[in-house]
Amino acid sequence: MGLLDRVTGRQQLMDEITSLRQELRRVKKANPQTGAMRSIAGLEEKVIQLDQENRIEYLNSALVATLGVSRDDLIGKDLRAIDRFEWGPGLLAKLVEDSRERKAPVEALREHHDKQRDETLHLKIRVDAQQGKPQILIEDVTELRNLEEMFGAYVSPAVLEKMKASRRDFFKAERARMTVVFADLRGFTAMSENMEPEEVRRTLNEYLETMTEIILVHEGTVDKYVGDEIMALFGRPIPMEDHAYKAVLVALEMQEAQRRLVERWTHEGRASVHMGMGINTGEMIIGNIGSKRKMNYTVLGHHVNLAARLCSNARAGQILISQGTFDELMGHTESAAIKERIGFDIIDRIEAKGISHPVEVFNVAPR
Repeated sequence: MGLLDRVTGRQQLMDEITSLRQELRRVKKANPQTGAMRSIAGLEEKVIQLDQENRIEYLNSALVATLGVSRDDLIGKDLRAIDRFEWGPGLLAKLVEDSRERKAPVEALREHHDKQRDETLHLKIRVDAQQGKPQILIEDVTELRNLEEMFGAYVSPAVLEKMKASRRDFFKAERARMTVVFADLRGFTAMSENMEPEEVRRTLNEYLETMTEIILVHEGTVDKYVGDEIMALFGRPIPMEDHAYKAVLVALEMQEAQRRLVERWTHEGRASVHMGMGINTGEMIIGNIGSKRKMNYTVLGHHVNLAARLCSNARAGQILISQGTFDELMGHTESAAIKERIGFDIIDRIEAKGISHPVEVFNVAPR
């Protein structure tokens, strides 16, 4: 091979590598949630470029570091020289073959236990062999899977996608101004003592499912259930400027839904009860709290306690909000429209632990 041929071949390879990098940027732009994910060794994805005979033409530094072998010792070798990963020996070659046969990119998900970190990693392998020269991308999507496992039951799919697309660490505790909502059924525990266990379960499930759907549709977070009590958050994990307004609107919708449930239960001859609710807004500590066996994304602080106390004081069918929530609503850019839509009546002042002055309590209802 002459000098000109070698230069031309090298330039062709560099052009292909540039094209691969551009494709990776395109994939990242189309799927921005992968941009902040860790890789199996470092912060960079693993990239492999093969020739038409499945010989290695290019490996990026992240993969070279993982293999612990000099790049010069691998260039020109068959893919099988590195296709011995614990998470799937021979998998890369099979995916290359599948991509060629289908004439389309193929993907695979694999779990891998990292002994050094003592952690199970989730890897996504993407292979595109449409142009004859396969391109392989290996990504660590562990944090995405962790988000799905931890928050999948708390938030709506839309909120989960926003979380994936963000670069924030949702497992870290933080202070945040947000709104917390408590709701529970008045007299349900006493009523359930005279009901068959299966009827208790059926009634409670219908109530929880109905209320949870309303919360999730409006991008709230279902913190927990405690018997017939529901605790919901607005303003985290995704920041929300109108968290107080959205919380109140959700509470009004939940009360209307409960009235419809009561009407149906009564029509069916079943026992039924109404719901009381309490809402407060303020600075709280939020994060993933618990033990290695069980973690819970939740909030702490006296503002949480105040919301729970308002819920305890609310009568059946009533929504009580604190002065903090009222002030947040009145500071909203659409405060005039809010007052046209929602009625507020001061009904009490209460002392709350951790708050230095009496707190005014408002009853809210749709106009």
